[in-house]
Amino acid sequence: MQWYTINTSIGLLLLLTACQPENSQEKIHHQQLFSFGTLIDVSILTDKPQQAQQTIDQISKTFDQLHNEWHPWQEGELGQLNHNLANHISTPISASLHDLIQRSQRLSKQSKGLFNPAVGQLVKLWQFDQLDNEQHPFQLPNADHIQQLVKKNPQMTDILLNGSEISSDQSDISLDFGAFAKGLAIEKMMDILQQHSFSNAIINAGGDLKVIGSKQGKAWRIGVKNPAYTHNPKLNPIIAAINLYDNEALFTSGNYERFFELNGIHYHHIIDPRNGYPARGTQSVTILAHDAALADAASTAIFIAGPQLWQEVAKKMGVKYVMLIAEDNSIYLSSAMAERIELLTDRKPIILPKI
Repeated sequence: MQWYTINTSIGLLLLLTACQPENSQEKIHHQQLFSFGTLIDVSILTDKPQQAQQTIDQISKTFDQLHNEWHPWQEGELGQLNHNLANHISTPISASLHDLIQRSQRLSKQSKGLFNPAVGQLVKLWQFDQLDNEQHPFQLPNADHIQQLVKKNPQMTDILLNGSEISSDQSDISLDFGAFAKGLAIEKMMDILQQHSFSNAIINAGGDLKVIGSKQGKAWRIGVKNPAYTHNPKLNPIIAAINLYDNEALFTSGNYERFFELNGIHYHHIIDPRNGYPARGTQSVTILAHDAALADAASTAIFIAGPQLWQEVAKKMGVKYVMLIAEDNSIYLSSAMAERIELLTDRKPIILPKI
């Protein structure tokens, strides 16, 4: 058996080699952080490096704070909430967690339940959070246990928000915002940047990113990872490039991010709540949107929807810019994305009508 953890931040390589301004006092002030289980690159175009460093220090502290508060299994606010939900205890929650839950309820409904943070027990059963632990004896979950959790079918609609308190009659709910929290956290970090009067910057969290402003009037040029590169390093590691403009986010969900292989079968971390197993039919989904939180949730939901249903889910979630790479290497583009993205492959994409 083999298992791997893949960092998708390679997209930033294209960006940084191209974005250093010429003949200007403004320079890229860059720092790499680690939070939310991934490397986070913060790059600010500025002529005030000391102020930029102070702002990055605040961003780092806020990332860590949110990670602790929103971690589903640790002793933070969400971990305590999950314990209380399992025991039918009504719990007061912070405004931050309230926003996370309320927005997740709306997005889950729009995605027809494919984005479903209520299936935390199912996610934990697969133990992808233990892939970095060499001492952990990894094995496939018990099939009967998977089906028991799927049959219970916890949904975000089972959660009741009453002012600042939350409760549920469904004791099998366990909240895991791994497919959403990073996007919402990036939105909050962008607010911090703008509060400190920085108007040209990028935050890249493991390949998922958002930009504000520009690089001296030019777009931020971003590379999109080739999902097939993980198994064939002879291929171009970048399958596409795209220019991002002020207040745009680019998020990708891929079957190469966290996975293990057993008996020739590839098991990745994006679980289909309808059957309890890793979603099939898709290698990666890339979403362009103004809202990083929406892009994060939509990339997961559309990945699970797969080549047959992705258009329907994208429309319901209000996402216009989509690239889906199927397991057979077919590339599907929404018409809006086709106008924006530059494919770096000879494969001809399937361009579908407007969403």
